[in-house]
Amino acid sequence: MDSIFLSDTEYEQLASQTEDLIAQVDDLPYPKAKEDFQELLQNFDMLHREALTRLFKEIIINYPDLQTKMKSDKAVNLLFSLYDLFHTEIQNGILAQEILAGNNGNRSDKFPLWLPIGKLQVLKENIAYRFSEEGENILICKTEGGVYAVKNCCGSTALPLDGAVIEKGFLMCPWHGCKYRLSDGIMEANPLQKLKSYPLTISDGGEIRIGLNM
Repeated sequence: MDSIFLSDTEYEQLASQTEDLIAQVDDLPYPKAKEDFQELLQNFDMLHREALTRLFKEIIINYPDLQTKMKSDKAVNLLFSLYDLFHTEIQNGILAQEILAGNNGNRSDKFPLWLPIGKLQVLKENIAYRFSEEGENILICKTEGGVYAVKNCCGSTALPLDGAVIEKGFLMCPWHGCKYRLSDGIMEANPLQKLKSYPLTISDGGEIRIGLNM
């Protein structure tokens, strides 16, 4: 899609700058001001989430061919990814989620789960695959002989790590350039920062299962 107000690069820079400004709220000296600002952000989030979800639903139902075009547009892809609107698929279609009979996708109780997510033999080296379930956005990565699952956002921001470069066991954030060690999620430059990791099991036949709500 053609840019309207900003180029793709300018849009990415603005998104990154916005995330940095939001992160600075934690340093506000007045607790009440911080609480009010966080509530304001939550209200904006819900206003946008409700409207965008309705819009996305209409597009998918009435104009399904537009989904591929939306994903190829950096600005649209980023916005919809922030609100988890592409979560029903995993990149390249190698992993599939089936809704349990009678569940309707609206499970409210959070019980520990081990969910099948695909076959080890199908995963490509140094490729990040998206997976979402139980309100968790996750990346599945195979690298350096291991398979890992980490949260799909950079640090405390909402910026997704889709398209991140994976090299020698590290995942590089496409927004900030910081590196995370996939084996434990720790940031290379700051060991106090880390991505949330999820447990995985691999059967003798190569079936991968992920543990949620552990």
